[in-house]
Amino acid sequence: MMQALVRISHAPRDVEVVDVRERQPGPGEVRVAVSLCGLCGSDAHVYRADAGYEWVAPATVLGHEAVGVVTAVGSGTPDWLAAGLRVVPMSLTGCGACSTCAGGLPQVCPQRRTLGLSVPGAAAGSCIVPWHCLVPVPDALPDATAVLTEPASVAWRAAVSIGSAGQDDRVVVSGTGAIGLLAALAAQHQGADVTLLGRAGPSAAAKMALADRLGLSITSSRPAPQSVDLWIEASGSSAQLDAGVEALRPGGRLVPVALYAQHPDFDVNRAVRKEIAVLFSYASTRTDYEQTLRFLVSRQLLGEELVSVFRMSEATEALRLTAEGGRTSDGRPLIKAAIAPALP
Repeated sequence: MMQALVRISHAPRDVEVVDVRERQPGPGEVRVAVSLCGLCGSDAHVYRADAGYEWVAPATVLGHEAVGVVTAVGSGTPDWLAAGLRVVPMSLTGCGACSTCAGGLPQVCPQRRTLGLSVPGAAAGSCIVPWHCLVPVPDALPDATAVLTEPASVAWRAAVSIGSAGQDDRVVVSGTGAIGLLAALAAQHQGADVTLLGRAGPSAAAKMALADRLGLSITSSRPAPQSVDLWIEASGSSAQLDAGVEALRPGGRLVPVALYAQHPDFDVNRAVRKEIAVLFSYASTRTDYEQTLRFLVSRQLLGEELVSVFRMSEATEALRLTAEGGRTSDGRPLIKAAIAPALP
């Protein structure tokens, strides 16, 4: 048996740490001992029992942002997946047989499965993952930064793979959560001139200090009209979509990577008249993971700034803080909570 963070029922906040059975990998599967598992917005939706997450069944182990070590392999797995290899699991798995998967978009496959939502996740002592969903972690990358690989791959896809951030591009990223911060860093890594757009409020000073430590410029003021080449919308705010349309130059690029609680309302006519390219970005592919890991090697200590580690016994509190926008024990805004199952 092992401990895991589990959805107990469809009721709000009915998520607990319970004992579950640790199973052996079947054909094509690998068991990974979880070193760290990050919590994210999807886990928070389940915790709050938000509309649209009813399909996440009771007894589901949560968590899809993980780093760990291979401990057992099933039959039919390649030789490079040996015990002791450090890996990150890809969170989404396509069916592998449809035209969408064949076209290189398994993360939007109609039959996709999501670790920690539709199949048992990684907020546990170990998880079982199909071998082809594992990506090796470079030796130089500490676990505290490697656990950011999944959200960083989402941010990398939005900023680089879809948004094509490049040298001297004027980039604005709206949203100062984990995805927004990581998207800003990814665009900066590509040589872009990046500004984070945050909100005035109680956490503004702490977010400004964090941005400064990361080498990012941050403001709460809208940029001037037609002054931006690429706008990455990571806040989930309809108002920021409209701000992006106003600030982008004609022919600029708007990349929404957030999900929205309500249907967004923004000035489509203005976007059409400026011929703005609206490029939606969802999740990430294996190529994004691989490129992200190379990027993270250049920011090896990033986890020290963004990740707050909790024991498994503190997992429900970590999830509550994630869902409610809490602060760390030293008073800083919580950016990324990560559970360490083996931490005593």
